[in-house]
Amino acid sequence: MESYKTLPDYLAPNLDIVFVGINPGEYSARVGHYFARKQNGFWDALNKSGLVPEELTSEDDQRLLQFGFGLTDIAKRPSSRAAMLADREFVDGGEELKKKLEKLSPLLICFVGLYGYRKAFNSKARLGRQDERWGKSYLFIVPSTSPLNARYRKNIGDWFKQLKILRDQLKGERHV
Repeated sequence: MESYKTLPDYLAPNLDIVFVGINPGEYSARVGHYFARKQNGFWDALNKSGLVPEELTSEDDQRLLQFGFGLTDIAKRPSSRAAMLADREFVDGGEELKKKLEKLSPLLICFVGLYGYRKAFNSKARLGRQDERWGKSYLFIVPSTSPLNARYRKNIGDWFKQLKILRDQLKGERHV
């Protein structure tokens, strides 16, 4: 197997949300932080969504656990574009991811990027809440926050706000 530097998983049992990237970008893997490019919209959308109580940057990625959030990827091999990965990498990475996350049982699993979810799990998936669940975990897909994703660039923050609304509703139901 080929050796490469990738990003660590930031996971723990019973988190509110685990954010799942498609795969690490080469720059993110090099600097050792998720969604590290300044142009990536992940941290801006997360900060504006109301999910976190303070402004965070990619250098705070490991701190997300303090707020009940985790980070991982479907495929762990870095690339400059997700399309450079083989279909098998998505399928194999997806199988491993599902096993790992079902054991940890987060309230929500949020896939950051429709492309990766479609490649790994369901080619007809749409953005938003999915009908399928992984064990007790609900699934939600937001658009990719990559600067290459021009189609949804202006709406990414809205999807993160919808994610917060769903998280708040589910947490309320869990405590009833």
